Amino acid sequence: MAPAPGRLGGEMKMPVQVRMFPEEIATVDAFAAELSQQSYGAAFSRAEALRIAAMEWLKERQARRASVPASPPQREPEAEAEPEPERAVTADGAVITTPSPPVEPPSRQAQILTTIAAAGPQGLRPAEVRQATGVPQGTVASVLNGLVKRGQVRKVHDRYVATGEKR
Repeated sequence: MAPAPGRLGGEMKMPVQVRMFPEEIATVDAFAAELSQQSYGAAFSRAEALRIAAMEWLKERQARRASVPASPPQREPEAEAEPEPERAVTADGAVITTPSPPVEPPSRQAQILTTIAAAGPQGLRPAEVRQATGVPQGTVASVLNGLVKRGQVRKVHDRYVATGEKR
């Protein structure tokens, strides 16, 4: 006899609610269709496709964590390669070289502020900021709070809008 719905081998499955954007739902539907094709016509629901995708992601994440050593090995500091100097030729044929400044990636704060400013007057929700920048949830929340305190961003309902102030 088959186990009762929601039970498998005596363990209870817990229901989980997931809120997604339409494009994310389309991705899950495409994954469910791909699973259905691979299993000779057995239909997969969105919930099953999400569960399978989440379990695969979790296994990959655990494998990555297991392969990363707890503390990185101590190495000698390597000499950084200097950027190639720019060269210009004057009208009389003399070559002038000017070293180019080192290019640093923008800070997460600058990246988030630029993203919000680019969104214009409608602003962005924190989830949209995370999606656009790839910055973790806790960091986005912390940076947004700091930007609001400094007056560079203001919160309008559930969205954040750039004020245009530079600090």
